[in-house]
Amino acid sequence: MASDLELVQSERPCPITGSHDCEVVATKAREGHALRNVRSRESGLIFVDPLPVEDLAKYYKEDYRSEYKSVIQPKLKHIYRAGGVALHRLKHGGGAAAIRPGMRTLDIGAGGGEWVYLLSQIGCESRGVEPSNYGNFAKDSYDVDVFLGMYQDAELEKGSFDLVTLFQVLEHLADPVVDIRAMAGYLKVGGRFWIEVPDILFGGMHFDHKWHDGHLFGFDALTLEAVAAKAGLKKVKLDVLPGNLFGVFEKVEGEVEVPSLVGHCEESRAALEAATAVYWKRLDNYTKVPRRLVERSRELSVSKRIGEPRAILDHLIGQDEVVKAIQGA
Repeated sequence: MASDLELVQSERPCPITGSHDCEVVATKAREGHALRNVRSRESGLIFVDPLPVEDLAKYYKEDYRSEYKSVIQPKLKHIYRAGGVALHRLKHGGGAAAIRPGMRTLDIGAGGGEWVYLLSQIGCESRGVEPSNYGNFAKDSYDVDVFLGMYQDAELEKGSFDLVTLFQVLEHLADPVVDIRAMAGYLKVGGRFWIEVPDILFGGMHFDHKWHDGHLFGFDALTLEAVAAKAGLKKVKLDVLPGNLFGVFEKVEGEVEVPSLVGHCEESRAALEAATAVYWKRLDNYTKVPRRLVERSRELSVSKRIGEPRAILDHLIGQDEVVKAIQGA
């Protein structure tokens, strides 16, 4: 209830409204150490306050992959999984209606390079940016164009790309409005920007597991749209998927109207409380562990049988009907 809320002035402002008026959502990270997440009273956007890491660039270059993923380069089973995820993203973004050979594409936070490689095989002029050693792995394994470093340091021509993608990255950035606006500078007018982030309101994740040092923002559908609009991107579509939000935005000339956020703080609070209250009533929460074990066993078996990173991706790409439709268009 509102009377039970801890109201605070945040150290850093809400990037949508500039307000410091917040309420405390959580005080611990999923690992158990102190980590304060707050919700803006004006926008409903959830964010970590204060920042847990001072030098974010150094953290993502040197520490993030080893701390968060416990590896410095992807294993074969991870490549198989990531290749499947890349193909799902292709479908969510519009498939053959959205991607065509010859497009100039840029993937920021390219990870192991699976998406960059997929688009290169479709016939796009595909580039990526990745700060961690995963970027070296992508270049060595798939011979793709991936800049190793932060996007701000890459030599990229402004207004030259048809598509910019940002998958599971925005929640890690210190100011999403500033960063999206800068990244959108690489797009042509009329170009598309695909953004995927975790859905903070997803009922299939336990409340205590939602909070992590690397996740500096917790987006729901409306706050993601508002951040993109504030940065000058117009929503084309925004899908609420199990666990994630997938938005397709367009770069337009002029300002973009930010959706009304009046009352959204209360809506966000109620939705998160409702998801927490029914967590143990969801049947799929009891079955997800055995389902994951079966899926992980299959990933391990198939990836080991194929044996090489590029061959794993070629195997997945070669079977995909959306890819065939794009290549045959």
